Amino acid sequence: MATTADRKPSAMSPASRRAVALITVVSLLNSMAAMIIVPVLPMLVKEFTGDTEHAAAYVGEFAAIFAVAQFLAAPVLGALSDAFGRRRVILISAFGLAADYLLMALAPSVGWLLIGRIIAGVTSASAPAVNAYIADSLPAEERAGAYGWTGAAFAIGFLAGPAIGGVLGHIDPRLPFWVSAALCCALAGYGAFLLPESLPKERRVPFRFAHASVWSSFRLLAENRTARGLLLVLTMMMMAATCLPTTLVLYTDYRFGWSTATVGLYLTFAGAGHLLVQSLLVRRFVARFGERAAAVTGYSSVAIGFLIFATVPHGALFPIGTPFYALAGLVTPAVQARLTQAVAHDQQGRLQGTVAGVQALAGLLAPILFTQLFAFAIGPAHGWAPIGLHLYGAAALLICGGVLAWRKM
Repeated sequence: MATTADRKPSAMSPASRRAVALITVVSLLNSMAAMIIVPVLPMLVKEFTGDTEHAAAYVGEFAAIFAVAQFLAAPVLGALSDAFGRRRVILISAFGLAADYLLMALAPSVGWLLIGRIIAGVTSASAPAVNAYIADSLPAEERAGAYGWTGAAFAIGFLAGPAIGGVLGHIDPRLPFWVSAALCCALAGYGAFLLPESLPKERRVPFRFAHASVWSSFRLLAENRTARGLLLVLTMMMMAATCLPTTLVLYTDYRFGWSTATVGLYLTFAGAGHLLVQSLLVRRFVARFGERAAAVTGYSSVAIGFLIFATVPHGALFPIGTPFYALAGLVTPAVQARLTQAVAHDQQGRLQGTVAGVQALAGLLAPILFTQLFAFAIGPAHGWAPIGLHLYGAAALLICGGVLAWRKM
């Protein structure tokens, strides 16, 4: 596959465009359903606990349990998709999530919400099937653009979901859960009647429990040096990018006195930037310069953005770093596209399950790392460490990731 700057942009075939459109709808419905409940879940927990302190503790535990469940389930769903097809796994996920949101809508206690978060962690791990669907359906040179579109669909859900959930929550705190359940039912119907299977029967492999565990994921990486290096590149961006949303509210309040409304406006601005990069820039950039250049450019730009976030003297200057931060959207589609070429067709689901599992684990650990760095900077190290220590740490991680991307890609 050509990866140099002389690659010519090419138009997608009608079949490729249809496959991308179909799977983008799946990503949009999934992300919308997940994000609608974000504004109201903490308030529902508070209804049961009676105070903010205990509610915050439960919400943190829910996030950790969700990530662990996803970490354990992703390899299983990836292996199932290699054996029974991508469409079936997407349908199973949609029905499971619908049941989860219904359970939370009717939950009489925090314990029931906990069960719902476990179910959500298991059944929301459909990303392996979605990513493998693209690898099945498109030639290698078109995959980065397709991953950009599914990323853009997630960004739309990220932007619109909380706003919709907030409006619905004013009507009834449990209404967003009912709407999310309805969206998942719509996704199941869409998958059942309109989404064709992407994996032909002759390319499927028998399901083996040995290929459906976390240990199998580690074994796959141990046996495939290329996939191991690329996954490390992908994970470093995922961890570093988590730094800003995890600490934004506390950091901007401490340094600039930002209100929650200001943070909300900023997140909308940042989300719009990511949406534009993934929907309009990724395919063109990769077609012109290749996946390697996209990954290195993304890493370098986000590092610059984080250094701006850490050093600006006034809150009004903080958004200057946002265009650089938005270019993170170049990295994941480019590396994902290259990852799909690192394994055979009959291992795509297993590989994507490994990717999702590792990213779930990184999503669990990264918030702890960056919040503790911020707490250290304003606590024990106050006066000699920069307040933006966590941002400097993320920038250092990004620089290392850029060097690794240059070497591994």
